[in-house]
This record gives sequence, structure tokens and C-alpha cells, in this order.
Amino acid sequence: MGGRTTVAREGAVVAELLAPEEARRLQDAAREVCQGFMDPRQRAAFEEFLARQKH
Repeated sequence: MGGRTTVAREGAVVAELLAPEEARRLQDAAREVCQGFMDPRQRAAFEEFLARQKH
């Protein structure tokens, strides 16, 4: 299954279902943007934190 499914009520989007691959890609892109605002030391600590969360 792929693509997006959007649910709207009264003209407003209330939910959007994504394929797992797209959700992961968007999550990774958002993380890169957030890290772009961090200084190098803070970014390294955040990456270490994320690495521990995946296990």
C-alpha cells in the first residue's frame, strides 16, 4: 500500500495517513531541520540520545 489518505471534516483536514516509508522520510527530514538550529555540541548530544532510543 502506498500514497496518502487524507480525512477532512467541514473543509478542514483532520487526519492524514502516510505510507511507512514516507512517514520515515518526513521524520528524518524534520530531524535534520531541527539539528540545523543546534550548535555542534548540542547536535552531537542529540544524535547520541536518538541512537540510544532506537535500541
